[in-house]
Amino acid sequence: MNKDKRQHRRGGFYWNDGKPFVSVTTVLQVLDKPALRYWFGKQVYLAMVKDPTLNEKAALSAPYQVSDKAKSRGSTIHSIVEAYKAGAKVEDVPEEFRGYNQALHLWIGDNHVEILEHERTVKHEGHRYAGTLDLLVKLNGNDKPLIVDVKTGKDIYPEAFLQLSAYAAALYEEGVEADMAVLLLKEDGKYKFERGEPNMTAFLACKTLWEWLNLEDNKKLGYQASLFEGGI
Repeated sequence: MNKDKRQHRRGGFYWNDGKPFVSVTTVLQVLDKPALRYWFGKQVYLAMVKDPTLNEKAALSAPYQVSDKAKSRGSTIHSIVEAYKAGAKVEDVPEEFRGYNQALHLWIGDNHVEILEHERTVKHEGHRYAGTLDLLVKLNGNDKPLIVDVKTGKDIYPEAFLQLSAYAAALYEEGVEADMAVLLLKEDGKYKFERGEPNMTAFLACKTLWEWLNLEDNKKLGYQASLFEGGI
């Protein structure tokens, strides 16, 4: 599974030869995200301030409308990365995305970046999970590859490095040893770049908890937990 296999993702799993591998991002949904809860509440509040006549259902749907825009932004940013890898100059970037495009090119201009792969799907056979990494690069002449996760949110959060830990372990199972970092592209054209250390213990703890919470559904899908086999 060494190319973009997101088309085989459904229901929180990647499907490979009929066998489900839980998505890394699905696993990490078990983590509490205080900043996300605050953001969710704020979107409801802002929707009500803008239109006090909204009913409960309409007000509570406001965060999801904003989230859809964020997903669209993320896919556009990844298209910009892909175009850069192909050697194209992205001249016709919509105005709302120009800052992110500028930030990407600023990061590349500040470093010597060789993009080895983009949107590579990896799986860990032993732990039965899979995910699609954003970039695999060589940075500033270093022979050791670097997994770079591209973000467009407000900041770099610790769980990003659990996501990268899972990707790094899956790559290692495939015979590739890589370091890890997060690249945050900002709307104002600036960027934040942060390296991190792997912590598979923490990721696998999240995975065990996720498996426990979803035990019955997982059985119906034919997903056999690698660490948790039902029961305490």
